[in-house]
Amino acid sequence: MRAWWRTAKTVILALLVAGSVVLSYALWSGNLQGGAEIGLTQTQTIPYSTSPSLASTVAPYEIDIRAGEGYTVARPGSAAYAAWTSLLMGLHAQRPQPIAAMPSGAQASVVFQFGIPLDPAVGRVWLGDLAPSVGSLSCRAIALVSGPGELCTVVYEGMNPAGKSELMAATAQVPASTIIRQAQRDVTAAPYSAWSDFEGESFVPVHGRMTSYVYAYTEPPIMPLVQSFFVNPQAITRIQESKSVTLWTDGSRAVQVDRAALALQYEDPNASAAPAHAEDDVAALDFLHAHGGGPANLIGFDLVGMLTINLNGPSFSLAQYVDGYPILSNDADYNFEIDSGHVMEFDRPLWELTKPVQAVSVPVMGMDALEKALARVTGAKTVSLATFHVEPGYWPSMQGMKAGQMRLVPIYYVTNASGGVWVLNATSGQIIAGGLS
Repeated sequence: MRAWWRTAKTVILALLVAGSVVLSYALWSGNLQGGAEIGLTQTQTIPYSTSPSLASTVAPYEIDIRAGEGYTVARPGSAAYAAWTSLLMGLHAQRPQPIAAMPSGAQASVVFQFGIPLDPAVGRVWLGDLAPSVGSLSCRAIALVSGPGELCTVVYEGMNPAGKSELMAATAQVPASTIIRQAQRDVTAAPYSAWSDFEGESFVPVHGRMTSYVYAYTEPPIMPLVQSFFVNPQAITRIQESKSVTLWTDGSRAVQVDRAALALQYEDPNASAAPAHAEDDVAALDFLHAHGGGPANLIGFDLVGMLTINLNGPSFSLAQYVDGYPILSNDADYNFEIDSGHVMEFDRPLWELTKPVQAVSVPVMGMDALEKALARVTGAKTVSLATFHVEPGYWPSMQGMKAGQMRLVPIYYVTNASGGVWVLNATSGQIIAGGLS
């Protein structure tokens, strides 16, 4: 009997020791659910990335083309976009001088829209041989205008060193007839309706089509990504805020991961005495490269150049582009809050598109159908499109999708001067999201 009891006690003691080892490992590796734990884990390094490149993120997000009374838009990746950007980068210009307003009466114009200014530190590659005629102007748009005269005029729109809006014009060494012919061909091939609004101009295709996609996506390795934000990743505390939301902090910096929303948020309240970069876009790209990198299909926007109204907008954002259109959801953007070159806040999606598994061409609403759809969703008898700004794009949705897949729905992102937002299915006019402010 005594031998049996000694054996039982030995077995119980062994089980207790084994259980203690397992629980201790779970505690120190940060695998327990709920509460706060010290997460002393072996550091998992993440390699420094070079994607996206600075050159690819500083690019025209669209090219607005007018020929006579007709309009069209050339989007990234299209043949028209490639032809116009090639022409721009090969231009020479002479005799620059400030002007009070855009030249009027021209038969054609082509406007290259940039999300961030082409200052001396970034974006000069787009100016090429035009750079000497720009002077100290930070360009937000470059326009090619047919005339006056036999040569075209290049107009730079931006801010002067005093922080005031300014227009600078120069004579470009390209025949005005070349601009007119190409613009007419593009407008005929893909006509758009255009109207002036509180933001500037809105463009909607006439009898247009977009592609409805289902994309496969991948997720980055979470722990190496999380640890890359900390100076000493072996001494961070892990707090399980909910079933899907986890917070890591070292007492100062904090990283929150939401696995349900596939989103990461980072905050660092510490001021930087000597920032590595003075320019926000350069600081943002360098920060992103050090923390997992991003896809190559990103275009940069500062707060002034944002495509959509965001009252709490970040100081710099990288928007994803698919088939020439932006994914117009904050959940798809790489957002940065930057102060004096120091990244104070950063949020990014925890997914990266890889390849389309389904692509279907669908018709999108023209101006008349959009007007009726807006009257329906706003409850008004009639609406004036001049009070709304419209951006075509995509809306990401995982509802009803297989694991690792996402649907990109063609949408019109509609805003008004009061901060209202309506996301409409561009094919049916049905509201996807709305009433935001």
